[in-house]
Parts: sequence; C-alpha cells; structure tokens
Amino acid sequence: MPGHNPKVLLFSTQKESFIEDDVRLLEEFSDVKWICARGFFTAVRIKWFMLFSNVGIAWFASVYSAILVFTARFLRKTSIIIVGGADLITDSHLGYGLLLSPWKRPFIRYALRKATYVIPTSDYLRRASLEVGDYEGDNLSTVPPGLDSNFWRPGVQKENMVLTVAKCTTKDRILIKGVDLLLQVAKEISDISFQIIGVEENFLLRYGFSISENVIVFPPMTQEALLSYYQRSAVYCQLSRVESFGIATAEAMLCGCIPVATDVGGLPEVMGDSGFLLSPDKPETFASTLREALAASASIGRDAREEIISKFPLQQRKAKLKRLITG
Repeated sequence: MPGHNPKVLLFSTQKESFIEDDVRLLEEFSDVKWICARGFFTAVRIKWFMLFSNVGIAWFASVYSAILVFTARFLRKTSIIIVGGADLITDSHLGYGLLLSPWKRPFIRYALRKATYVIPTSDYLRRASLEVGDYEGDNLSTVPPGLDSNFWRPGVQKENMVLTVAKCTTKDRILIKGVDLLLQVAKEISDISFQIIGVEENFLLRYGFSISENVIVFPPMTQEALLSYYQRSAVYCQLSRVESFGIATAEAMLCGCIPVATDVGGLPEVMGDSGFLLSPDKPETFASTLREALAASASIGRDAREEIISKFPLQQRKAKLKRLITG
C-alpha cells in the first residue's frame, strides 16, 4: 500500500494495557480505528468499519473475530487474529476459556482457519492454535509481545519484598492467577513483605481469603504507577495455574526483579534460563524457593532483564506487524 498509511481496524472486547501498547505501535505506520465493545450491534460496527479499512485485526479469536474474518474475506481484505490465551486455553475446573461454551468453538475454528494471518504471542499458544483449529497452520506465525526496555527499567534500590501483579475481578480469576497460593505462602514466611497489585482487598475478604499482616493489596493501577513497585521489589512471583504468556513477569524482569513462577503455559518461554521455575504440583516448595530467590545475587535480576531485552524487543513486534499489514 505505497504512498499512504494503511487504514487498520483493531477490535477487542476488553481494554488492556498490552492492547493499548499495540495501538501505539500501529499508530506509527497506519491509521488505526480501535473498537472495544461487546453486544449485538458490535457485529454491525465491525462490518461497517471494515468497509473503510484495508486491514482488520482482532485481539483474541472469538465469535466477533470470526465476523471480522468473514467480512474481510468477502471484501477481499487482510485479516489478522492475535491469539492471546483465554480464546484457546481451557480449564473447566477454573471456569477459564471461551471454548467452555461449545457453540463458540466452530466460530473460533473458522477464525483461525480463514484469517489471512494468525499470530499467537507464544509457541505454547501456537501449538494450541493448531489443536483448536485442527489444521496445518499455514497462516500461523508466532509474534511475541514487544516490551519497552527504556520504560520498564531498574530503579536505584531493591527491597526485600515479593511482588505479584494480577488483575482479578472474579473468584475464578483469583484461582487462575494463583493469588490464593501466594496468600498461603505469605503466611508461612511472615517475616517477608508481599505486595499484590490488581485486586481489591475487600474483594478477597468477601470470598473468604485471609490476608496476613505482611501482605499489602492494591487495586489495578496505571503502568506509570506500577513501574515503581517493579523497581523496588527484589522478587517477582507468579503462581498462576494457567498462563498463556506472562506479560507482568516480563515487565518485572525488565525492572531487574528475580522471577519465581510456576512451570505452566508460556511462563517458561518468558523466563528462559532466568530465575526459578516451580512445579505447580509441589506447593510445599514455594516458600523455600521464594526465600532462596530473596537471598540470591542481584546479578540474577540483571540477567533476567537481558533475557527479556534479547527476546521481546519493542521494535521486533513493530517490524513484524508492519510487514503483515503493509506487505
């Protein structure tokens, strides 16, 4: 599309910081219209705005993304599905995943098979895309998130503190992100300070979760506010039971935190050789491993930062998105 910026429709059903990051990237080389909506009339809006767009992008494979793909194919335009996790990964015990609704599966499979490009954020999700789509995956290409290492940077001084970031608005989400496990560990090592960002304290208490005195709970906050907590924390802990990528873990690693996480989903891809991976089936090891991480050399945190810089540079994602959109 030489001579002018392509017009891009970006659709999502939720407003998340990582989607906002993509919007900023796309604005550097395209004219972006971002629709964040749900409901019957959303389908009408998708169809209408695709008339005036060169490319349609949907964050997550869903019924809406199937509508976007169908419309793009009808108009002979490019469609891109960004696979993020809850669209393909299911856990019936935790109530996690779109595919728990059987009627949605054919729509998601159609979106995966018929989109011009499908770009999972991890190899773990690439394998899930192949399984759910039940196809050869010729349109699949892993495109990891890009993180701004100039923004997510270490601070001056680390404190003997464990941090977890997990946006939780339902009880199932608390279990998915392993916040309940962290609260249990905090009771075992009461001499260590724990901070949990992304959930209301009253919400935890309402569902019967006990918060010990060494735990401070904060509601969700902006990236600018979150930065200082990453910078101060010596250890970042992610005890998720399900995790498709682990963007907060990567952000924390860029800020020099030593990562401790469960060996699930995309977390091993994010951490690489840095930090401490935990078996989710051995909760009795969580407390001792956290103590080990807190006593570890600060050089592990520096190595963790270099791991993320090398694997998830912002410009790499921008270049890949630009190539798919502009050809």
